[in-house]
Amino acid sequence: MKRLYIALVLLTAVVAACIFTQRYQHRQTQRMIHTLDRIEQLYRSGNTAEAIAEAEAFAEDYLRISDRISCYIAHSELRESRETAALLPTLLREHGEEELYMEMARLRAQLMHLQQVDDPILQNIL
Repeated sequence: MKRLYIALVLLTAVVAACIFTQRYQHRQTQRMIHTLDRIEQLYRSGNTAEAIAEAEAFAEDYLRISDRISCYIAHSELRESRETAALLPTLLREHGEEELYMEMARLRAQLMHLQQVDDPILQNIL
């Protein structure tokens, strides 16, 4: 009977860890999307200097967060979004508006994809 209790405790711990990591991932990616929206809003309003500062902080923060998330998500899923996040401050400095908006949309799509990578849906389970 002890083995059954130990198995239930271990199963509960694994399920709790899965739920915690998924909620952490969703919370962090949602925060990154909101920050990206703020950077775009600042740039569109003409606050380029503030947008650059925010983008630099975003790039550093995203690198730190993606290091944590990479513990349970494949590195290949994070590689492109890391590159795009690092490129963002440079694009803001160079004033390449078309390319900037394209990269911001790409990064936003990558972040949304990261939210769905680890969701317990049939496609991910199989």
